[in-house]
Amino acid sequence: MSKEETINHRTRVAASRREKTRARLLESALLVFAQKGPHAVIEDVIAHAGMARGSFYNYFRTNEELLAAVASEINDELVRAIDPAVQRCADPAERIACGMRMQLQAVVRFPLVGTFMARLPFPTANSSLLGLQYMGRDLALGIRARRFRNISQPLAADVTIGVVLSAAYAAACGPVERNYVDASARALLRALGMGDAEAARVATLPLPAFELPASSILRRTEVVPELGAVAPASGIILTTPTT
Repeated sequence: MSKEETINHRTRVAASRREKTRARLLESALLVFAQKGPHAVIEDVIAHAGMARGSFYNYFRTNEELLAAVASEINDELVRAIDPAVQRCADPAERIACGMRMQLQAVVRFPLVGTFMARLPFPTANSSLLGLQYMGRDLALGIRARRFRNISQPLAADVTIGVVLSAAYAAACGPVERNYVDASARALLRALGMGDAEAARVATLPLPAFELPASSILRRTEVVPELGAVAPASGIILTTPTT
């Protein structure tokens, strides 16, 4: 192996080690924040991760920065998993309903997300946690296509974020009624100006299946070694997605 190849190999090994350490910190933070809320201290996280305090500061400067990184990681995973399925819908109203329902089901399917959200004060559980930013695209399309009526785009965005976050927060705190996910989507479509019959139809269309890769933080924390299988955070019963 040449000197250059040796240097490149060492660089790759160091980068891989750094990535794994950061991932371990994020996993530990998700577990700790879910158990103790946003006021958990750095010592709780590093104790769970099994690393020194000095190592923590190689990755994050504050507890708040770590909390934001966890929310960002969850957001990115949900967007990558859900948005491609949403974009397969031609109707913007179906996109909004599909995205919302899949997001709420993710809160239930991955209990730590629900527990994490339930531990946060409601204003803190903001749109960055559920990847709602892309919904602005579909709201604009829906207004132009007159699927959503008598509502401006800024107001439609506020209504959508409010309904989705409230529903996700309720699902996280649970229990809620069996059809809560679909009923929430129907209520949102009604608020956006859609008639009740059409809103009911769109809100109950079959959902596409989606899967997160095994390397995702949500999959890695589905089963917590010291806790065993984590019980769902709410009483929602998931519908079976269709392929």
